[in-house]
Amino acid sequence: MTQASAMGLQDLIGKRLTIRLHESGGGYRDIVGILASPTTLKHKDGHIITFSPDQIAIYREIIALPDSAGKGAPLSIRIIELEKMINSTWGSLEEVWHGQWLFRASGKFTMRANSIVPLGTPPFGEPDKPLDEAIQVAINFYKERKLKPVFSIPLPLYEELDTYLGEHGWEEKVRAQIQVSDLKHLDVLTSNVLNVSATCTPEWLEVQNDQPLLSMMKKTRALYYSLTINNVAVAVARAGLSDQWAVITRFFVKPEFREQKLGQEFMSLMINDLLSQGATKAALQVDGANNAALALYAKLGFRKHHEYSYRIYVGA
Repeated sequence: MTQASAMGLQDLIGKRLTIRLHESGGGYRDIVGILASPTTLKHKDGHIITFSPDQIAIYREIIALPDSAGKGAPLSIRIIELEKMINSTWGSLEEVWHGQWLFRASGKFTMRANSIVPLGTPPFGEPDKPLDEAIQVAINFYKERKLKPVFSIPLPLYEELDTYLGEHGWEEKVRAQIQVSDLKHLDVLTSNVLNVSATCTPEWLEVQNDQPLLSMMKKTRALYYSLTINNVAVAVARAGLSDQWAVITRFFVKPEFREQKLGQEFMSLMINDLLSQGATKAALQVDGANNAALALYAKLGFRKHHEYSYRIYVGA
């Protein structure tokens, strides 16, 4: 921190500071906010704090941390934040909160859109009932909709819940990863055409027979990408948008084109376009057993943020 002096404050107007003040009765008091003048500080709630330069003991400018995609440290709150953000870009047709468990249902579509994700305090994510009762509510919820009961459990945050379910009739179907990347421009040479649209066209839907997902995808803002060769779409992807994040889903290259490095070409073109659209960070979901996809995403700068387990109920 800088030693007591008001002389340098004039140059710091508009910056975020922490200032330690001498109290009249002895001791110190710390104030934090945006410096509005050499004698006033604007607190984050909007109120103005007035002080005398003679009170200053020391002060320091607060330098904001880089706005990066994060590293997903174990038990980090960033896991919950990222899961909520991803859900906001790929919302289910039906979403119901039971405590801090989010029940999602969308008919016979993807597992993620038909699963419960815990989003409260570990170890069990704060359901609104005792654990066994809450799990039974989950089973009933999906059986009433003629769907298989499924949990999507972010790890390691809810490792204890995952273990408990595994011991009580819930089988792990998939162990997947959420990967993130801070986007940067990628060099790519191609004569193929990247198409970008704010809506998905019939041609886009046809590549993966995604017509049943249309109503779900239309719920949230997204860009729809396709790579075409001779006016025929050979690869498609969706990028849901939330602030500076792009959440990439439905990434697919037609099988007959997978040995031509079109996946890397397509992703590179898409990343460059996302940067031009204002995105600076990206997230995606990948099966932890899909080595080809893991290798591709690593080349493009993606890294594992956290894992999650899909647990399907196989009990009576």
